[in-house]
Amino acid sequence: MAAAGRALTATMMAKVASCGFNDVTPAFSSLMPLLDATGARPSTLAQRAGITKQAISQLVRELETRGYVEQVPDSTDTRAKIVRLTKRGVALHAASAEVRLELQSVALAKLGKSRVSRLRRDLLELAAALEEMRTR
Repeated sequence: MAAAGRALTATMMAKVASCGFNDVTPAFSSLMPLLDATGARPSTLAQRAGITKQAISQLVRELETRGYVEQVPDSTDTRAKIVRLTKRGVALHAASAEVRLELQSVALAKLGKSRVSRLRRDLLELAAALEEMRTR
């Protein structure tokens, strides 16, 4: 599993870099699918990513410095901020989505639809079990 995870991450990073986003790290690419057009509070992103608020704050600062996200006041709570994609972030989000589709196509071609479905189901089951173990 670890070798497949490393290969997947390395391929994702290389493909995203070939789209002109050579300053993206694996941590950034794991956060991008969690952002949407409306944005989200850092606490929500931390929960979605399964990491601490401190870690998400650092990631958001780095993404903001590189021009991928911006933090704006939350209209429902002036004390809170919303993290949302900038124009550059939207482009990275789109490129990342295309790369994920390409990687999925490779998996389908190599393993076939039923094996990919089974693998996805098994990995989701494993992730749930590990999450349960982590939160005990």
